[in-house]
Amino acid sequence: MTIQDRSVTIRRQPDKSITRPYTPWQFGEWSVDFGSFRESSNEASDRMRRRQVWWIAGAAALGLWCACGGDARLAGKPLRSPTVKSVSLYGLTLDQKASPEQVAFAALRAIREDALAPDSASREAALDKQFDLCAADVLGARNRSSVLRDQYLHGVVYHWTPTVAHYAQGLETEWEKAAARLVKSDIASPKEGKDSVKECEVLMQLADPSGDPNASVVLVVWMVQDGGYWRVTHLGFDAARRTLQKS
Repeated sequence: MTIQDRSVTIRRQPDKSITRPYTPWQFGEWSVDFGSFRESSNEASDRMRRRQVWWIAGAAALGLWCACGGDARLAGKPLRSPTVKSVSLYGLTLDQKASPEQVAFAALRAIREDALAPDSASREAALDKQFDLCAADVLGARNRSSVLRDQYLHGVVYHWTPTVAHYAQGLETEWEKAAARLVKSDIASPKEGKDSVKECEVLMQLADPSGDPNASVVLVVWMVQDGGYWRVTHLGFDAARRTLQKS
């Protein structure tokens, strides 16, 4: 099965009444800009709201992507059918005992390889690793669109790299170095009972390639336990801060 060739350009100007900078979502040859939101005085509430905004943005953008028949860059690409299983990458065994930080490191290194790939074969190999680390079952269960599971997952994972490609050079290639930079933050599940899932954020501060010390960002890797394995759902940036250092 392949995705049909289609592209569209959508733009939205930021709402001047909103005080925080907006963040664009780029999907292939087009982008969708979603306005930002006001910061809550309660840190936990603010984190949950940021997370919900990212999910709403991602769901809306993916819905537009699906409705328009997909992205031109995906035309003719085979669809993978990801499963959640133990994998060994970069000297790490990413099984049910692996930490969120280890899985996040492997996903980010695969994204780095994807962004810097010298040819299409290298990029496909990097994408294979990203699909191995996605929360396939959890994401599939959250699919509320009309597209099939594998196409939905393809649309989610294929755009991890464009989200953070600008900072790809700053992503670590060695686990020991990454471990010193990655910070895990637990997320309280909005659901309780058998349908609840364990979630967390793994954060990493990244410098801007320009070298501007005031242009650093905080990358967020959102993760869930999928069948007992820590796996990635989506990536983005913390709009509320540019550093992980406490003031």
